[in-house]
Amino acid sequence: MLVEIFLSTVLALVWVGLTGDVSLPAFVKGLILGVIIIHIFGKRTLKVLDLNIRHYWPLVQLVFIFMYELLVANLTVLVKVFSPRLNIKPGIIKVPIEVEGPFWITTLANMITLTPGTLTVEVSPDNKFFYVHCLNIDNEESIVSDIKDTFEKKIQEVYKP
Repeated sequence: MLVEIFLSTVLALVWVGLTGDVSLPAFVKGLILGVIIIHIFGKRTLKVLDLNIRHYWPLVQLVFIFMYELLVANLTVLVKVFSPRLNIKPGIIKVPIEVEGPFWITTLANMITLTPGTLTVEVSPDNKFFYVHCLNIDNEESIVSDIKDTFEKKIQEVYKP
């Protein structure tokens, strides 16, 4: 029950953010939509994710880490694009991954893709690494360690017992 309340509130906040209407009626409408969505689709998904109360704080941290990385990457790409000389070195790197399960692998791949300047091109058939296209590869090891130390580490905290 607590999971449904938490996710409905998150969906309501997402609704307010997407509509741009920061008012109580908009929040209530988002909350109602969230309850309906969770009722229709959520029960099966929540059982698959197997989240409990100790997973919520790492999940909240993951959301904030993603938002911070999104902001930093947007500013970095903005500076690169508007600089007088386009000084970039694009390429594809191989990123080993340790997350398990199709949901969490997809979550990590999407977080990488949604961050400006990076794009998950392919997941290996054995789910052991990603191929990631980067806008600028100054130091391949630092890019891999950034992905592993931010997104992957926090995702593992969310789903590991």
